[in-house]
Amino acid sequence: MACRYYDDLVVGKLQKWFSVNQKVRVLKPDETKRFFEMTADDNNDTKFKLPLITVARSTDVEIELNIKNLKSFSGLPLYADAEKTVQLNVIPIKLSYQIDIYTKTFEEADEYLRELLFKLINNPKLVISIPYNDSDYQHVAYLRVLNSVNDTSSISERLFPGQFTRWTIQLELQDGFLFSVPYRQNWKLYLDDLECLPVQYMSCLDVKEELPDTIVEERSPFDIEGPFTAEPDSKHKELE
Repeated sequence: MACRYYDDLVVGKLQKWFSVNQKVRVLKPDETKRFFEMTADDNNDTKFKLPLITVARSTDVEIELNIKNLKSFSGLPLYADAEKTVQLNVIPIKLSYQIDIYTKTFEEADEYLRELLFKLINNPKLVISIPYNDSDYQHVAYLRVLNSVNDTSSISERLFPGQFTRWTIQLELQDGFLFSVPYRQNWKLYLDDLECLPVQYMSCLDVKEELPDTIVEERSPFDIEGPFTAEPDSKHKELE
């Protein structure tokens, strides 16, 4: 469903923040899924070392069809020429993320949690570049930290040998969309093909100013052919 583009932005933001600390590794959602399928071994557990941060996304994607958005119905034209129009269509969605911080000691986890909360709350913006049809269109979404964080060290999975501490942060993606950028063929209307139409149809086409005066001309209401029973002067008198 192309939600992976948001996954990459969330992981990239965390990796950038912890790039100075080479000890911290950040796992993507697909790597986190494989991580929980592993069984820790006291003698053969060298692939994952603490400290570690994992990012997981809920498998449920909420489609917010009750939100009225003009781009959902009519689309947003991004580029147009004589042949085609590039149009952006969207579907509003809501994604839920979970960030887990794994460390060997409680004090270390507490410091990582403090640092990460400040960064997430003060820098919630995600800028996604739409990759379809070379559109070069960017959209801004936001990460919102939910109201509580939890110490989830007492999980049943035996992920590491010995003791470890885990803190869990829940996030929600706001202003998220699924994107489509189709090409729409443009139609051409040649005025030469319209000269044979009667005058009364010309006003419906809104091309009056571009046609010769011999084709479209101003006419008084009393010039219209019809079975009038009174002359124009007497007509005015009757209306008065």
